[in-house]
Amino acid sequence: MSRTTAQLVLSPNERYDIKALNLEDFLPTAWTGVFGDGDAVDVETAYERVAVVRTAVTLRANALASLPWEITTRRGTLVAFDAERLTALIRGIEIDLCLYGAAYLLRDPAAPLGLRRLHPRTITPITDAKRGLIGFTRRANNTEVRLEPETELLHIWEPSVRSEVEPGVGLVTTALTQARALLAAERYQTAYFERGAVRPTVWMFAQRPTDAERSRFEQWLRQLVSGIRNAFRHLALSSEIKTVTLGDTLSDAVKPELLQRAAELMLTAFQVPMSVVFSSASNYATARRDYQTFILLTILARAREITAMLQPHFAAYNQTLRCNEARIDAVQNEELEKAEAIQRLTGQPVLTLNEARARLDLPQFVEDAADQELLRLRNRLAIAREAVAAGLDTRTALRLAGVNGAVSEEPADVEAKTLKKDDEAELLPHEVQLYRDLKRAFQQLRGVVLDGADEITAQMFSETLYPAMRRNIETIARLFADEMRAEIGVAVNVDALLADWAEEATRRQVEELLYPYTRDYIARAVAAWQRMPGADRDELVRMIEPVVGAKRAETVAITAATEAAAAGVRAYRDGLRAEHNLEYVMIWETANDERVCPICGALHNKREDEWGGRGGPPAHPRCRCGVRLERIDAG
Repeated sequence: MSRTTAQLVLSPNERYDIKALNLEDFLPTAWTGVFGDGDAVDVETAYERVAVVRTAVTLRANALASLPWEITTRRGTLVAFDAERLTALIRGIEIDLCLYGAAYLLRDPAAPLGLRRLHPRTITPITDAKRGLIGFTRRANNTEVRLEPETELLHIWEPSVRSEVEPGVGLVTTALTQARALLAAERYQTAYFERGAVRPTVWMFAQRPTDAERSRFEQWLRQLVSGIRNAFRHLALSSEIKTVTLGDTLSDAVKPELLQRAAELMLTAFQVPMSVVFSSASNYATARRDYQTFILLTILARAREITAMLQPHFAAYNQTLRCNEARIDAVQNEELEKAEAIQRLTGQPVLTLNEARARLDLPQFVEDAADQELLRLRNRLAIAREAVAAGLDTRTALRLAGVNGAVSEEPADVEAKTLKKDDEAELLPHEVQLYRDLKRAFQQLRGVVLDGADEITAQMFSETLYPAMRRNIETIARLFADEMRAEIGVAVNVDALLADWAEEATRRQVEELLYPYTRDYIARAVAAWQRMPGADRDELVRMIEPVVGAKRAETVAITAATEAAAAGVRAYRDGLRAEHNLEYVMIWETANDERVCPICGALHNKREDEWGGRGGPPAHPRCRCGVRLERIDAG
């Protein structure tokens, strides 16, 4: 048998096209495609060419960028900023951490948000045996620049198990073993079709062919392996040729189940749920739950690390970068699940329907007439409790609130009578509860300012003050209307009149009278306090005390209670006219003490047409004047 010889030798650069070399004639460099650097896989190649790696890194980066990031002043006021620039920076940070285990931002005043990304491969840490990390070296355009940590360069590293002051490896490096398998399969499959769907083959001639026949065979062979469109072409030769096919078939070499397993292992390294990447892996409910866990356990932890990295930059501008975790759907869903678990344990809902709707800024919801009646009963009971707190006995309070039935004396009644603090000593019984609620509301506003707010918004002021006034002044007005009914002896329904008046009076007091002055005063006080060198928290408390302290609560309570008392008498007078055609006129009466001012003294015993255009008491802050009714003869 004749010795087989190689009839085709290609250069090493064409090693992927080799199909007809005898094994003993292979050049040494022919094996570099299997074992050499030519097929080395680095993190950039894995990210650019392996779909699962690209998907996992993108999922992590996009999840981080989509969190509700906020920039606030140190007092909590939101700051307007370029959200797209910030999310781009955060995406870049996460991608660099995944690829290189480190991310760097240069503090550049000319860049958007004052920050510019630097490629991690251009940065080298400078360490000291005693002090640890002392700086960085930046290499660019054949030059080196020294950068100081935090003041010039912000950095974040993956933890390292090999060094104290160097970054650890990125997640892509951890997944690189599986990435090599996927990339090798992709290369093999691509090369297989580029070579005309022909496996590596050795061509053996029984005898040496002529030069013309050899040349024609080489030309045909080159065409055969030039692509899939030339596959399965035929060539007639006079010499006998034997072929030896090397390697496995495409289906044997590229096993789908092995590639799927490699992809799953990579996703495990990236801590990305497989149900999120592979749509067929699970149903929608499982995928949603997995994504929620991914946000809570992986993304939020990374967000806190990135916040710590960026904080020195924003602190230099007296600002704070934060991720508002309360606005994240996954966090809200977890809290809802806790509430549902408590409900199952106790048998009682943690939130009522209307409380849940209030959290969503939706109007209160009443399903049917029974619910409406229950809601009205609760409102009346609330009014009765406030009347008890103001000093009335339980039965009288329930009667005034429109609740029928005998009710035993409650501990709240006893407590309301015994709780009389020193700062309430000069208050009248019907003023006490209003004062207490207003004092508590002003304390809440003071806490907001002390927590860092530069101003009090209209919505915040209204939400705090409105509940403190609305029911109290209606209760007081109802109390004085009932006193007039007892004195005159004619029953009148004043519910609708007093409800409408209380709504309008509360809105006017809170929005038009109290808020503008409070807002302007606090804004000026905070601005002055910020300019004071060395001013502490106690100084700020002292400066804002006139508008959020107990003294102002007392003044507002006395003034509003006086207006409510006059409104109750007026509503009863109007009811007499509407229901019974009885005409009464209101008479101004001053308080029975020695502190009557000249304004009120001049109005004493005057009819309402002599009040100079006033609607009734109060004539000034802390006014305690009242009104009485006098019958107008029909003749």
